[in-house]
Amino acid sequence: MASYNSLSGGNISVAMALLYPKLTNVMINTGGNLLEVWKRLSELQLMRIKIIVISSFIGGYQSYYDYIKNENLLPFYMSCNYKAKRLHMNRFYGILAPCTVNIGLTAGEEDRRDEFQSTDGIRYNFPMIKYTREECEKILRAHDLVPLETRSGCWFCPKQPRSSWIRLREVHPELYQEAKERGWLTKLPH
Repeated sequence: MASYNSLSGGNISVAMALLYPKLTNVMINTGGNLLEVWKRLSELQLMRIKIIVISSFIGGYQSYYDYIKNENLLPFYMSCNYKAKRLHMNRFYGILAPCTVNIGLTAGEEDRRDEFQSTDGIRYNFPMIKYTREECEKILRAHDLVPLETRSGCWFCPKQPRSSWIRLREVHPELYQEAKERGWLTKLPH
């Protein structure tokens, strides 16, 4: 049975890719991935880490971002999670089934395992559950990678903490401005 790593480009999934370098990593391009994440993926590719990027085609648009932008929709966490990522992951892995998919949940996130039900020949595994976030950052440093200061989710995610909105405003003011103009800000950074 083939095994894959689910890759977001964040510190945890990158640590997982480094610990399991022979596995192919699968990333979903939601259209909302930050430039820092794409740069990190390039660094992994230079290390000969295999990455497949799947586009989140939906509603006739090439990405989830294009869909919500052009349809003037507000991002909503539960539907975002499904429409932007899970739907496309399930389709991809369903074609490859039977397979095992490694998900990057860390120590303290054990309760989130219930979000991933093994079905239709797709079995979910959580190899990072024994690591803390700090230990994952040490793994990155051991491979000469600087841990990202940002989360790896979409820049317009309504679930992100206030600190992420503040960082978005400071590092990507154009994206912050777009989120503000579209009414996508959920935790105002004033």
